[in-house]
Amino acid sequence: MPFGLTYAAFVAGIGLSMVFGPVDSTAPQSSRALSLGTVTTSATLGDENFVTFTQINDQVVWKRFNPIYAVGLSDQGTAFISAGLGRRLDVFGIKVMPFTGPALYFDNNNNDVIQFRTGFEIGQNLTDTLSLTGGYYHISNGQANAPSADIDVAHLGLRMQF
Repeated sequence: MPFGLTYAAFVAGIGLSMVFGPVDSTAPQSSRALSLGTVTTSATLGDENFVTFTQINDQVVWKRFNPIYAVGLSDQGTAFISAGLGRRLDVFGIKVMPFTGPALYFDNNNNDVIQFRTGFEIGQNLTDTLSLTGGYYHISNGQANAPSADIDVAHLGLRMQF
């Protein structure tokens, strides 16, 4: 894990920010993003590149969370499909979206199919409907004694609201 954190500390930080973070008070809109990223684990630094498509719905679940759906594919044949929850935050005028959720994960290393995708996205508006985004997510099964994806993806992308 980057940032000198354990996976448990990273998940706890994302979870706490989703529950207690400063809510973005602008009206939520559905949006779609396409991002390009690279795996940043020390074992495979830059050896695997990811394309990720993310859909964030404008509906709100449990009065605070937005459904997030994502599909990712790497140039090495690794793929995932994820459905989770995120929360739109406004941190000093910067739009931040922490998220987490289960993922179906497929690779050639016999890792567990059920993993968890946890991360965040930071956005800067370019126009009323287009944003430049950057972020990070980690995919893992959260177990120390079972084969895990254990990948970190740093990414840049464009988000379109509609």
